Order: sequence, then structure tokens, then C-alpha cells
Amino acid sequence: MSIIDFISMALFIVTIIYISLKQIETFKIKLLVSMPFIILIFLFSRSFVLLPIYIYSLIAATYLYTIFFYIPFAIDFILILISSLDHMATLKLLLISISVPMLMSMFLDKNMKKYGLENEEHKGKDIKRESYRDYFQIGTGIITILVFVFFGHFGKVIILYSVLLIYLFGNILYLHKDYRITNLVYRMERENTKLGLGSMYLASGFLLVMGFIGSIRVLYVAAFLIMVGDSLATIIGMRLRTPRLVYNNKKSVGGFLAMCIPSFIFGVFFIFYVPAIFYSVFATFAESISNKIADDNITIPVSIIIAHFILAVA
Repeated sequence: MSIIDFISMALFIVTIIYISLKQIETFKIKLLVSMPFIILIFLFSRSFVLLPIYIYSLIAATYLYTIFFYIPFAIDFILILISSLDHMATLKLLLISISVPMLMSMFLDKNMKKYGLENEEHKGKDIKRESYRDYFQIGTGIITILVFVFFGHFGKVIILYSVLLIYLFGNILYLHKDYRITNLVYRMERENTKLGLGSMYLASGFLLVMGFIGSIRVLYVAAFLIMVGDSLATIIGMRLRTPRLVYNNKKSVGGFLAMCIPSFIFGVFFIFYVPAIFYSVFATFAESISNKIADDNITIPVSIIIAHFILAVA
């Protein structure tokens, strides 16, 4: 066992013991659900390096929107930086070790889940505010695709650190509502929604996709679906009066087609026809039922990963 491995193992064990003694009610369910993921990460990486990254990502996500966020985030950031610079673990496993606990914390935490469902519930109710939000998200999607075009696989590293900065600045702005930039960001948020919550879900969801999908061409399509297609569904769904979906009367046929068709057309340029339509339909269906399950920034990325594995097997 190397010195770094030993230090990582010690840090992981000490942290688990500490939160088990001091914060067991907060972390009990999250730790139980995390155990299979932690074991799998260790077995695939054959190293303890990623385990403290996983646990500190979980702690930081749990304390999001509080002053207690900063210390675990700082530790996590340093561990991620060391791991990525020294190539002590594969980038895929590193991304999974960060995104899974972040999304898990958001999904299992009662308050965060409530905020996420409220965010989805208010989707499309304020057309002006929603438009600002969606145009910004479309721009983010275009930039993300261009990052992959110009930097290839290194683009994953750029996006990883961009996501970490989103988490940091989201927390800072929420705790300092008197900042001028905070008011500007709030103009793009839905009513009664935590500042930057949708962006943090989206960022974590895309990290998860990058962790499971290696093909840059498929990541083009994934970025389009998550950031551009989803926004087109909202923009068209708000403005066109079309019939409601038979399985969800809060979503429209127009919104469904507005996401599915452009995503398919975009996908055809980078992957074959069958995968393009499969990803598009699968992800669009996940978006169309998101208000019943979780934020669409979780359901869409998960659906893309499932579709990817189905296509790989087929």
C-alpha cells in the first residue's frame, strides 16, 4: 500500500467514524445507500484514493446552502485536484465518485428533494423569467459542446472544475443575498426556488453522464439533450397550445416534440440514426415524467446512461 493510499484510507475511516458519532441522523440513510457504490468504486479502482472524495462530496452536498458547506468542499476540492493532477484514478471513476454522492444527497435529503420538486412544479409558470433561464441554459449547452469540440477528452476536466465552481459560487450567492450579482441571478430563477438549484442538479447530472459515457460524440448529443433540448421543450411548451400528453397532463405534445426532433436531428450528425432516435426518445420521455419523479436534470442524465447501456448490450 502506497503512502497516499494509506492516508486516503485513514481519512476516509476517520471521517466515517466522526459523522457516525456526531451526525448519524443526518447521514444514516445516505451512508447505507452509499455503501454499495463505495465498495464498487474501491473494487474497480483498487485504491482508497477515491473513497474520501466520495464521502466529502456527500458531506458538501448535504450542507449546501449553509456555512457548513465550505470546509468539506475545500477538503473535497483539494483531494480532487491531487487525484486528477497525479492521475491516481481514472477520470471516469473520479467523476462518478463526485456526481453520485452529490445527486444522492439531493435526492435523499427531504428538504433538497422538496426544493427540487417545487422547482419542477413552477416550471413554465413565469414565461419571461423562464425564457431568460432557458436561453442561458441553451448558451451553456452550446459552450459545453464547443469545449468538447476544441479540447476533446480534456474537456471533461475543464467541465469538472467548472461544476465545482458553480457549487461554490451558488452557495456564496445564496448566503449573501445583498450582492448585486445575486439579484441578477435570481431573475432567472423560478418562484420560491433555491438559488442555482436547477444549475447544480444539471451540473451534477452531466458529471454523472461523463462518468459513464466515454465517447465524445455521444457526449455532444447528451449535452444537447440535457441543456438545449430540455430548454426547447419548455420554451415551445409554454408558447404553443398543443394537446397534453396522455400519461402526464402537465406536459404537452408540443414540448415533447420540441425536445425530441431537434435532438434527433443534431444527433444524426454525430452518431447513427438508430442511436440518435433512441437517445432522443428515451431522454424526452424522461423529461416528460420528471415532475412525477424528480428534477429533469436528474431524470434526463439517468435516462441517457440507461439508453447508452442498452445500446451497448444490443
